[in-house]
Amino acid sequence: MTADFFRSTAAALAAAFIFTSCGTEVPDSSTLERHNAAAAAADVPATVAITEPETEAPTEQFTIDVSLPEGYVTPFSCITGEVTAVMQKPELPTGCEITSLTTLLNYLGFDVDKITMADRFMPITFTGEVVMDEAFVGDPRIDGFGCNANVIVQAADKYFASVDSPCYGVDLTGTEFDDLMYQLEEGRPVLAWVTIDLRESYPEKVWKAQNGKDLIFDWYQHCVVVYGIELPDGDNDGKVTVADPLAGNVVYPYSKFKKMYDVLGKQAVVICGDASTEGHHVTSEAERSVTMMTKTEREEASAAAKAGN
Repeated sequence: MTADFFRSTAAALAAAFIFTSCGTEVPDSSTLERHNAAAAAADVPATVAITEPETEAPTEQFTIDVSLPEGYVTPFSCITGEVTAVMQKPELPTGCEITSLTTLLNYLGFDVDKITMADRFMPITFTGEVVMDEAFVGDPRIDGFGCNANVIVQAADKYFASVDSPCYGVDLTGTEFDDLMYQLEEGRPVLAWVTIDLRESYPEKVWKAQNGKDLIFDWYQHCVVVYGIELPDGDNDGKVTVADPLAGNVVYPYSKFKKMYDVLGKQAVVICGDASTEGHHVTSEAERSVTMMTKTEREEASAAAKAGN
């Protein structure tokens, strides 16, 4: 599938609907033309293989078992320390996923900002080569569609490699919502995919990416950091306490949050360890995979290509 088809399809959808994704409207044709032209001008390969670091691996890898213990009994409520929300706007109007990851990293003691995370560590496709399981689709600075949980794990692990931290991300997609309380009990806030303001909306096929896979997307897709859950009790609906990159630190109704968490595919991510965890980075499976280039990698490759000419 060509980039021209991607542009014409997105433009047709934008003309037909007025939806939002991660806090902005569906991209119009002129905007798509701008960032597709910028991507084409770079004239660099679409993918890059992550290689093993040259540093010697430690004798013992830092690991945490995040699996639900046998016989685990869900508590009525649980909350970690308060997680201060990083706001995605104005710089990243559609970058809820990478902003929420930055929120979580800051909570864990890492000094990094959302722009650095978006530009240097998040796999990205500007022209629809792949789907949201493989990269952030679009441009988080303008009108991106978004990415799924495993892409955020890649971004986290690439960041940890850059600072030689033994921490790593874990994709918990498929975990029942109530079972996430175990992660909170263990002191691990959870990145969770829902919809903006918990609006009832459902994923749909948008187009077929250049790699032949269907791009499935919910126009209100959103990502937040969950750091507190209270279960329903009688007439009390319960509550979910989150750091929302669009709304700040807020409390949402349990039933609506759980429903949209389920609708968005039960996507969840946790980070093992924090800034005080000792040890050296060990290359993760996410890093070993072939991934889309980050914005920084594209710019560096383009500059190198021009210098070679």
